[in-house]
Amino acid sequence: MDFFNELMIKVIEETSDGFLILNPKKEIIFFNEVFLRMMGLRSIDIFSQEKELLRTIQIEDGKENKLTIEVPDQKGVSHTFLLESYPVENVLGRYFLLRVNPYQLTPEEKFTSREKYELLFNNIGDPLYTADFKGKILSCNPAFLKLLHLTEGIENTEDIASSYVNQDELEDKVIRLLQAKSIYNLETHLFTTDKEVKRVLDSSWLIENEDGVATGYCTHLRDVSYVHNLEQRLHISERNYLMLLGSILSAMIIVDPLGNILNWNYAAEKLYGYTWEEVVGRNFDDIIRPDKKHRSIEAIIKLVDENNGRYMETDIPRQCKDTTIRFTFASYSALTNSEGETIAYSIMEKDLTERVKLERKLAESFDQLKQTQSAAILGFARLTEYRDKNTGKHLERIREYTRVVATALAELPQYRNYISDEYIEDLCLSSILHDVGKVGIEDSILTKPGKLDPNEFKRIKDHTKFGGDALSEADSHITKESFLTIGKEIAYYHHEYWDGNGYPKGLKGKTIPLSARIV
Repeated sequence: MDFFNELMIKVIEETSDGFLILNPKKEIIFFNEVFLRMMGLRSIDIFSQEKELLRTIQIEDGKENKLTIEVPDQKGVSHTFLLESYPVENVLGRYFLLRVNPYQLTPEEKFTSREKYELLFNNIGDPLYTADFKGKILSCNPAFLKLLHLTEGIENTEDIASSYVNQDELEDKVIRLLQAKSIYNLETHLFTTDKEVKRVLDSSWLIENEDGVATGYCTHLRDVSYVHNLEQRLHISERNYLMLLGSILSAMIIVDPLGNILNWNYAAEKLYGYTWEEVVGRNFDDIIRPDKKHRSIEAIIKLVDENNGRYMETDIPRQCKDTTIRFTFASYSALTNSEGETIAYSIMEKDLTERVKLERKLAESFDQLKQTQSAAILGFARLTEYRDKNTGKHLERIREYTRVVATALAELPQYRNYISDEYIEDLCLSSILHDVGKVGIEDSILTKPGKLDPNEFKRIKDHTKFGGDALSEADSHITKESFLTIGKEIAYYHHEYWDGNGYPKGLKGKTIPLSARIV
């Protein structure tokens, strides 16, 4: 304001016109008393309502402008003014000098304004009515008729008090309007014509005539029955959810799409040792993920989204507050809103720690049993070596060659679904029993240094039958397939040839069992 001298200020203050001055940022920096009286405002109101006031005033940069504006006073009554704006340049920028004077609408303009008012009144989506202080409805819009299930043509006949469930609230509203002369809000209930109760927000303000005398009031209604019912249902749903969450025996954890914990139940507190207050807001991985070798919650959420909102995994290690590790079965589910958008994820975890420990002990015992079994079989198979001194490390070589061949075959498409790791282990174990039938052959034949004659060769062929029969007899006492099932195949047919020239049955090609072919 430095560029305005004292004379200019004095002229503006003494003039009968209302004046405003805006700085280059279009902020009010000066107004005179005439402007305050015209607007029915106080100085403090100018600054508290500055944004609303400037929104009414349209200023074009660098141009003089003249227009009519409507500004409501403190009582809510709208007044029309003629606004003239003049841009003034100085070294600090462009200032704006605004002159304001009351403006009297012409009859044509008044008619146009009335039409605009009626158009707005009748087409606004929210219910509106006007009434005098005796409670007689002066006007109402279609939305009001629809709200109360009323018919048209009720103006000047309907008593609005009959529509209020608590008529004392209506009387109190009128008294407060007359006392405060400002907008009054309350939440109340209305009857429809069929006695249905509607919960509404009621906002009312006074209507004044040209002399400023209050003649009635206008009320804007907003039906919040549906919202209130939703709030009640939401409250009940939330209460039921909390009861259910607290009563579930499995640990239940709710996380947001970033993996931050939103909620977890008492079972989760007991399982992991953290209280609700200690975990809410923290990331799932920071709390119970034991190390980076295991999947992050981000990776799991991606798997849930890729599997139609569900994913499960078992024997998952979780780190507790006391640093111990527990193993769980985890079921993940996406939680969606009414529009199908995923807003959170639930994680239900069942503690499997004791079962996992027992399974590991059982696996260790089984491994020990397998080792004992393998050692016993190898010892039994060596009986033949004690009688035939030329075999050397024959059994060990057979076992390892068998492993190499079987492992290679497992990579081929035609064998991939048949030759499993378990099959290979049983095959290697059984392979060393291929010559177990030699215990039934005379030492004179087994240890003969020279070539066998035809009768001796025929006799030694019998070792395949002896071994196969012995293992078949042992296998018959076992209710399911075992390494002995493979062992008897090997014992019977390990001397069969692909071209059919082998013994004991002269099997050919794929009619020879795979186990015997490998050995």
